Amino acid sequence: MILGVDCSSKAIHGVILNDKEEIVTQFKTDKQKEDFDIRFVKIVDNFSNILSKINIEKAFVEAAIYIQNPKSTIEIARVVGGVQLTCNKYRIPCQLVDNTKWKKEIVGKGNCSKANIMTFAVEKWGDVFEEQDFADAACIALYGIKESKDGNS
Repeated sequence: MILGVDCSSKAIHGVILNDKEEIVTQFKTDKQKEDFDIRFVKIVDNFSNILSKINIEKAFVEAAIYIQNPKSTIEIARVVGGVQLTCNKYRIPCQLVDNTKWKKEIVGKGNCSKANIMTFAVEKWGDVFEEQDFADAACIALYGIKESKDGNS
C-alpha cells in the first residue's frame, strides 16, 4: 500500500491506495486553532499515531513549495520535515515529490489548477473527497504507485 501526503501549515492529509489504485483510507491531522509551534507538534504526533497502526510500503510526500509568504513557506517545510522524520521512525521509505512533477505525470500538466486535479480525482475515484487536499494526496499516492511499478522509486 502506498501513502500519498499533502502537507500544509494547518494539517497533514493522507490517502492510502492499494496496488489496484483503490482508496483504502483517507485521514487528516489538524489543529487549526492553535499557534503554529503548538499545532506543529500536535499534527505530527497525530500523524505518528496513525502510522503506528497501519502497514505502508512507501510514502510519497509533496515537497514543500515556495510561496510568497516566507512564514507560510517555512511552516509547510517544517511539516514536511515532520512527516519525513515520522516515516523514518516507522521504517517507511519516504520520497519527496515536486508538485509540478506529480501533476504532470498524473493530471497531464505540471501547472494544472486545483479544479483540474479535483476533476481528475473524481473521475478516477468518485466524489469521495471532502477537501481538495485529499484529492491532491490521492493523486500523489497514484504517482507513487506508478513510480514504484516503473522501478524508478
